[in-house]
Amino acid sequence: MTDLSVIIVNYNVKELLEQCINSIITSGKNLKIEIIVVDNNSFDGSVEYLKAKFPDQPTLKFISNTTNVGFAKANNIGVKDSAGKYVLILNPDTVLQEDTLEKCISFYENGKDMGALTCKLLLPNGRLDLACRRSFPTPSVALYRMLGLSKLFPGSKTFGKYNLTYLDEDKTYEVDAIVGAFMLIKRDIYDKVGGFDEDYFMYGEDLDLCYRIKKAGYKIFYFSDTSIIHYKGESTKKSSISYVNNFYGAMQIFVKKNMHANFWLINLMIDLSIYYRSFISYFKRFLAAFYPVFLDLIFIVLAMIIAIKQRFEQFPLEAYTTVILIYCAIWLITLAFSGSYSRLNKLSFVKPLNGILVGFFVNSAFTYFFNEFAFSRAVVIRTAFYAFVLIAFWRLVLKIVNYSKRKNILSTEAKTLIVGKNEESETFVNKLRKRIDSEYDVVGYISTNGGTGKEFVGNLNNLSDVIAANKVKNILFAKNELSNQQILDFMWKLRKYNLNFKILSADNDILLGKTALDKIDEIYLMQIEYNINRKINIFVKRLFDLFFGVLSLFTIYPVSLIAVKMIKKGGEGAKFFNKLLLIPSVVTGKYSFVGRATWDASAYGKEYLGKNGLTGLAQINFYRNLSSDEFEYYNYYYAKNQSLSLDIEIILKTVSLFLFKRNLPRL
Repeated sequence: MTDLSVIIVNYNVKELLEQCINSIITSGKNLKIEIIVVDNNSFDGSVEYLKAKFPDQPTLKFISNTTNVGFAKANNIGVKDSAGKYVLILNPDTVLQEDTLEKCISFYENGKDMGALTCKLLLPNGRLDLACRRSFPTPSVALYRMLGLSKLFPGSKTFGKYNLTYLDEDKTYEVDAIVGAFMLIKRDIYDKVGGFDEDYFMYGEDLDLCYRIKKAGYKIFYFSDTSIIHYKGESTKKSSISYVNNFYGAMQIFVKKNMHANFWLINLMIDLSIYYRSFISYFKRFLAAFYPVFLDLIFIVLAMIIAIKQRFEQFPLEAYTTVILIYCAIWLITLAFSGSYSRLNKLSFVKPLNGILVGFFVNSAFTYFFNEFAFSRAVVIRTAFYAFVLIAFWRLVLKIVNYSKRKNILSTEAKTLIVGKNEESETFVNKLRKRIDSEYDVVGYISTNGGTGKEFVGNLNNLSDVIAANKVKNILFAKNELSNQQILDFMWKLRKYNLNFKILSADNDILLGKTALDKIDEIYLMQIEYNINRKINIFVKRLFDLFFGVLSLFTIYPVSLIAVKMIKKGGEGAKFFNKLLLIPSVVTGKYSFVGRATWDASAYGKEYLGKNGLTGLAQINFYRNLSSDEFEYYNYYYAKNQSLSLDIEIILKTVSLFLFKRNLPRL
């Protein structure tokens, strides 16, 4: 007889599910298990992908639904086709310890009146997934949660009852309800209580099942002696309208079915919560859609006030409030008709210019044909000019901010430790070092077997000290170096550091972590012709150097002269300002603002890679202790992909490194 049937409902998470299945096979090596994957009509080719990955796994079965029937119904379909004494309802975004299945079944069998159990579920930051143990939503419990008191006072037995945050996470105890991400139940009990209620599509079905298990006289336990990782995907944002409707809709179904005595009270509270959360969600959408209108209105009013103050020494603003608002309203209308507020043109400069000019002519007509709303033409002209400058300014600032975020210019690469050094992790790190603007700044390797060498910055015994000393934010585990149990143990021990834990997949360059999947790809240089040698690129690059160089001669260059005099030789920032003293050489054409390093001796004879520059892609990445091959890789990458936008990005990145980071570029 089969000991255990693992039921997994999948929807478009094939890579996560692959890791999940691997961990189940390892954890169930001493048990007779079957794994049943119920695919809810995924469009990412999950079934074909997994069949290819596990061609010789007879215990693995697939059930393909032609529509997405929801979590509850899909699990019932899987359980109906199962043969195990026990049923494990498991999410695809989980990884089990090697001992999880045996320990859970052993605890279950030794318990009296056992109905269902879950184990300790850890999030990617090493902290407990609070949803894994809960109380039923009585009026008081629901009220405290909806008012946010459970988050404000998690240690309170009164306010923290919903997620039982006042209880020790390392102890085992009976609870009201557990999460459907990991739910172990005897098959006959599952059948006795009727399985999942298919009235639930998403959310609430696990709570409902637990309620019926308790009602049938069985106990539900939180078992802390083993752990799993729960990546808890972010496909459904909690601020979205769909989440609000699905979550609170599920709560309404639960209350209506199971809590008749308190139905009207809890239902009222749920309705109020739905209205409140819906209002917040719609309000955020409203602001996101109409913030340009509000900003433009503010700046048009400000422009008109400035123009009035310049034109008149004394002016009764209160008496002309209506007139001012009419003029501003006309400009907003013409801006709208010009397309300034369409989704694609919110940050355009041309559309607002057209709108302001049209508005200027309309408002000027007022001064001729509507005497009661007549205004000084000088004020209208000045207002039009100031309004466009201010409107264009906030759009420019926002464009720069968005560009900086998109290109990772102002953000610091997160310090990262690689736990375990093998061929797999070395290959990954080599690929990572070749990525332009990588979010990972690899500090070094952590030895798992007592190995020593300059590439190792510590071992498992002093891991916490290395994290604190280097202000580490990411921990990447080499999968084949540690067992799942060891990984989970370290995640739990290091949870206070608020780290992002990720696992490097054994078969491909995939990081499993908080944001689901990161794929790291090699960049191959196959092109023979480089952008930097194209005539149009040469022309634009020289034009930029000339324009920005002349501008810098009257602004940045004098400041650099003073700074060099004030900063001690060899002091922090001295090299930066000394390099800026070469701006005249940029104007004359000897150097460029961006290019190969001026100190790079290997640049001789490689003029086809462009001029030497005051900064460059290789220079701003030099703090990563690049090898000569990696340094050359960056130079070739720049030559191949050179563009004006890339040059500007490198200049901004250089300034950012100098102003905000300790990792000063070697210019």
